[in-house]
Amino acid sequence: MKLRQLEYFVAVAEERHFGRAAERLRVAQPGISQQIKILERSLGTELFIRGSDGVQLTESGEALLDHARLVLELADRTQEIPRLVARGKAGLLKVGTAAVHVHPVADQVIGRFRERFPLVEVELHPGFGPSLVDLLRRRALDASFVNAPLEDGAGLRYLALGALEVRVAVPEGHRLAALDRIPRAELLKERYIAMPRATDPSLVDHLRTQVFGRAEIPKPVEVADATLETRLRLVAAGEGFTVTVRPEEADLQIPGVAYRHIDGRTPTVEYGLAWLDSAASSFVSSFVETAERIVAAGSSDGAARRRGATQEAS
Repeated sequence: MKLRQLEYFVAVAEERHFGRAAERLRVAQPGISQQIKILERSLGTELFIRGSDGVQLTESGEALLDHARLVLELADRTQEIPRLVARGKAGLLKVGTAAVHVHPVADQVIGRFRERFPLVEVELHPGFGPSLVDLLRRRALDASFVNAPLEDGAGLRYLALGALEVRVAVPEGHRLAALDRIPRAELLKERYIAMPRATDPSLVDHLRTQVFGRAEIPKPVEVADATLETRLRLVAAGEGFTVTVRPEEADLQIPGVAYRHIDGRTPTVEYGLAWLDSAASSFVSSFVETAERIVAAGSSDGAARRRGATQEAS
């Protein structure tokens, strides 16, 4: 078995098509087909079910895919060893984070891990939920901070870290800016600037349910640009309102935007750490342990504050 054969196999498995895999790898399709057949003969089993419109993985192919991805990622990282050694590092950990803002507890986890393991280089890879999960599955990431619920969390390990409040961003001169807490019924009268659903379907659906319930949104506007900054600039221009997960907006400092709470039950988005038991880095367990310590410490502090408040009240 050769690395090139595994590379071809993974490309075909992900594209579900020999032709698209060939385009992706910029090689001739007959070469890929031949190498896959050689791989299948050497393993003594078929990896794909061929069809006129593409291919599907067999049970053996499904079993091989995760292992093949891991082997390829390990091979790539082996080439990085000289660079790491030259920088005085002894290991590498690739971590996915939110595209706009690293969550508060996530920032603590990263900082604490770097303190505990200064010889490990921590690479941060910003992105959106589905793309981060996909990179985890491809073994291109070792762990990732994600928002819950996950679109496809099957097979992933997950540790809840906390929750962030969802707030409303309205133009500063808007009538609703005079309110500290905006009723949901009032929001339904206004133009809603929505995050593109394709960016993170589970998160977008969760936000919609948390903010609007089952009510129909009469004036939704879905912008092509997925970034929060684009939506906030549209808000500043008076085009409507949007929802934000604090404290993301704090770093943007876009003038003309007012942030307000939502009246009634406070909408929130949970975030946490996701990982796979088998990863290219041997430091994943230590990273998860660091996160668990911080969560446990936070729970203890919260319990102590609640006990203190109870004693004062009595």
